Amino acid sequence: MSDPDLVPNRVNSGTEANRRTDIQRLGTNPVFGGILSTQFLGAFNDNFFKQLVLLKCTELAISASHDLQPLALAAFAMPFVLLSGLGGYISDRFSKRTVIVWCKMAEVVVMAAALQVLLLHDLEASTRLRLLIVVLAFMGAQSAIFGPSKYGILPELFSPGKLLPVNGAIQMTTFLAIIFGMAGAGIALDSLGNSLWFCSMIAVGIAAVGTGTSLLIRPTPVAKPELTLKPGNIFIPGDIWKLLRREPQLARAILVMMLFWFIGGVTQPAVNTLGDNVFHLSKTRTSLMAASIGIGIALGCVVSGFANKSGAADGTRWTTRGGWMIVASLLLISLLATGLLGRPAESANQIQGMLQSVGTANGIEWSLRLSMLLLGVSAGIFVIPIQVYVQETPPADQKGRLIGAMNFATWIGILLSAFYLTVMNSVTGLLSRSGEAFEFQFVVFLTLAILMAPVAFLYRLPPSEEDSDNPEREKGNQ
Repeated sequence: MSDPDLVPNRVNSGTEANRRTDIQRLGTNPVFGGILSTQFLGAFNDNFFKQLVLLKCTELAISASHDLQPLALAAFAMPFVLLSGLGGYISDRFSKRTVIVWCKMAEVVVMAAALQVLLLHDLEASTRLRLLIVVLAFMGAQSAIFGPSKYGILPELFSPGKLLPVNGAIQMTTFLAIIFGMAGAGIALDSLGNSLWFCSMIAVGIAAVGTGTSLLIRPTPVAKPELTLKPGNIFIPGDIWKLLRREPQLARAILVMMLFWFIGGVTQPAVNTLGDNVFHLSKTRTSLMAASIGIGIALGCVVSGFANKSGAADGTRWTTRGGWMIVASLLLISLLATGLLGRPAESANQIQGMLQSVGTANGIEWSLRLSMLLLGVSAGIFVIPIQVYVQETPPADQKGRLIGAMNFATWIGILLSAFYLTVMNSVTGLLSRSGEAFEFQFVVFLTLAILMAPVAFLYRLPPSEEDSDNPEREKGNQ
């Protein structure tokens, strides 16, 4: 028997008091707890392992003058480009809950493969790193299949009035997982060194627990059981192209998401390079700078998901504000990255680096962390309303494939960010007179701000159907 609190209800969700009651019920529902826990544990493992690989790349860059971060980023992104469409097809052809459970089981296998690589002690550092990048690609493949079902199942489990807070809660816990994952990777590298296999064992256990929590998600019916696999399903199916032509605002939302994740794809490696290679901080302090973005996104998701008292999914104003805040925070990071206002104190050793990461960092380092916190808040405010709009707009039997198409577009953006980083490494190398290409890392953040400015100025998210049907709210938004 289905749960009346969670079954989608296409009728208007009622008064503000009823909406508040509905949202409060979410916290005690095992289905909501199951999907929240599953997402949190998976995101932790993904970001712990990815940040570990990226930091090992910066470590190798110091000795070999060759940064493999773009290669690692491309290896992680390419499966999303190749498999997101297939993931969308699978999510509509089979029960999304079944797909989620199988993907979590695959995560156990991927984490076990990482453990095996870390246990091969006789390998050269560069060879082990390249093998870890291969495992990172398999992690990307698992996540590419997982994504459309993870987000496509939400409208099948929750009513329209709950989608905004549900997305806000899921994104908040996702980025809390990102925080712990990225910070944990830095601490592990500073404290464990060659014993990272121990952390990998924990990651296998977390993947197993995540498989267990996925079983709490209520089974859902197949959206389109007669759907057949066609070549178009690998990328963007023909009927999704027709939908995008019929709904140009939906197509624009996907393009904006593509640019947003392009910027996100550039930012994390750029912050790693800034901390490790420009300011010569410890891995822990570098990861805490990157994790500050995750803290900010979690806060931004709360603001975007719960600040609208009416409960409506009209995030037009929040998207515009978030866009301008992203531009401002990127400009601030660029200014601080120049070193003109000062530099963080370099760590004499790992112990000192750990202490400074806790509370003894100087003003410049705290300014960098706060500016990255602001960037994260801005990103959360900006992206949640767009994500809800993409979930709500398409017909029920096309949601999975549309989200697969959105994932395809956003991961093209992330893949392009890997090429962009390679180009920017060459450009900053040419600009540098001392031979240290990392000296001009601030240019990377400056160009991202320039790319984001037209979106903040021109893009406006369409109001939701609920808002369009409410003349009073429509009038209030004008």
